[in-house]
Amino acid sequence: MSMIRAGRLIAITMSVGAALGAAWPASAHHSFAMFDQQHRIQVQGVVKSWQFTNPHSWLGLITMKNGQYILYSVECGPPVTLIRKGWSKDSFHPGETVTVTVAPLKDGGDGGSMVKAVTASGVTLVQ
Repeated sequence: MSMIRAGRLIAITMSVGAALGAAWPASAHHSFAMFDQQHRIQVQGVVKSWQFTNPHSWLGLITMKNGQYILYSVECGPPVTLIRKGWSKDSFHPGETVTVTVAPLKDGGDGGSMVKAVTASGVTLVQ
C-alpha cells in the first residue's frame, strides 16, 4: 500500500471515529431512559411556565402533593416536532389549568415525559 493511500485511510478512520465519538454524548442526552414508559399518570395543575425551546420544550405546573404546592416539570418534544402536531408558543398560558398525562420519572420525582395535555377550554394536544 502506498504512503499516500495509507495516509488517506488513517485520515478517514480518524474522521469516522471523531464523528462517532461526538454523536455518543448527544444520543445519551436525548435519552428518555429516566421515564417509566410502561406507566401513565394524570396530573392537574396551574401553568407556571411554558418554555417552547430547543432541544426540548418544558411545561411547569404548580400542583398539590401531600398537602404542599410543588412544581411539576413536564418534558416535551422539540418545537419543530410539536408544531407539526398543532402545538405553539401559545399552547399554554401562566395561570391556566391543565391536565396532563405523562410517563412518570422512574425515581418518583416531580416530573414526567408528556403524552397528552388537555386545557381547561377542552383543547387536547398529543405529544
